Amino acid sequence: MRKRAIEQGILVFPVGAATEVQVAGRTLLQRGIRTMASAGIKRVLVVLPPDHAPSGKSLAPDLDIQVEQTTPEAARLPNASFLLLKGDCVHHHSSLQALIDAGLQRDTLVAQTSDSDRVSSGAFLCAPDALPPDALTGDLWSSLATRPHRREDIAPHLWQRVTDKPSARAAKNMLFDQVSKGTSGTVARLLNVRISVPISKLIVDTGISPNMVTFFMVLCPGLFAAYLATQPDDYLRLACAGVLWQLASILDGCDGEIARVKLAETKFGAWFDTVTDNLAYLFGYAALMAGMWHLYPDNYLPIYAGISAIASMVLTLVLLYSYALKTGTGSLQYYLGDLGNKVPDGEKDWSYRFLERTGFITKRDFLSLFIAIGLVANLLPIVYWLLVVLIHVAALGVLTTHYRLMGNQRAAQRQIASLPAPAVNPEEVA
Repeated sequence: MRKRAIEQGILVFPVGAATEVQVAGRTLLQRGIRTMASAGIKRVLVVLPPDHAPSGKSLAPDLDIQVEQTTPEAARLPNASFLLLKGDCVHHHSSLQALIDAGLQRDTLVAQTSDSDRVSSGAFLCAPDALPPDALTGDLWSSLATRPHRREDIAPHLWQRVTDKPSARAAKNMLFDQVSKGTSGTVARLLNVRISVPISKLIVDTGISPNMVTFFMVLCPGLFAAYLATQPDDYLRLACAGVLWQLASILDGCDGEIARVKLAETKFGAWFDTVTDNLAYLFGYAALMAGMWHLYPDNYLPIYAGISAIASMVLTLVLLYSYALKTGTGSLQYYLGDLGNKVPDGEKDWSYRFLERTGFITKRDFLSLFIAIGLVANLLPIVYWLLVVLIHVAALGVLTTHYRLMGNQRAAQRQIASLPAPAVNPEEVA
């Protein structure tokens, strides 16, 4: 049986709920709408407490979602299946997505619960006839508890009821506990995140945007570190360059963490982060080349090798950017993952397998730590020549895998486009 498509949501605030309580830089009202949008809801009806008048301003102008505000007396239930969410319950969007994916099936009411006592998380899937027309004007939550329903369990760490400041802090910590990306490197997961997350928790409530974090806390320290590295005969400058370079790598996680927790991820933000990262790489390597020239003014071999490495780096970035544009990801980190996921094992030659096994070395978290340790240890020549080799090998690996990976991407898109559209039974689709 085909699952009912659920694109409508109702965000209901119980009597006495404070819609303006802040949780990680968003009010409960803003967060409820954005969490629903992240779970795939397209239209949201906000039912405010009786003592709250609907606001005339748009609540989510940057989202492709329709939002309507109303009071319990004026609210009308939709004539299609919908997601019902209690306004004082903060969810990680993945928990709502799991509930929607489970679907109603043959039931009219599905309650999301957690813990061994089956505590309600405040999220429900409702068929059009699951509730009486006047349900929103009465004791809605007691009515839901007494009606026949199916339960869908989630982990208790994916939601938190917010009634006061301590519970708001608990909800904030819950959201940051889920903030890590699947594409993060080993150093980022084991080291950087232990520093970046506490910093992000401080920044998220200030109103500073993720893009401002990218520019002022990542790009600027990275460029200043590059400047310091141009005169490596002064050890203090070189050590400071190493520390700043690693600090920029750590803070590079903050912009993404804040964007994900505030549900403010955008394609522009992803591209801005990617472009600034690569600018820092290019300027950083150029600075190391200038530093080598400062140490060995009569030896032109490091300069020739450095120019070749920069040309190889630019070629690699062009290929990676073309793939990111084709796939619409806005990030270069997905390239390595797609090598393993989108290419059949039988088609992988040595270059594929080499990049799969050693690609972590090219990630910023690993590379920045390696450079930082080398500069603090006053080993610029060793760092420089290892980077020369690494950049050329990485360019060769991307060059030998790129066109086949792009070919597989185009073939997959053609295969999807050639599939016949499934027949839709109007009785099964709300």
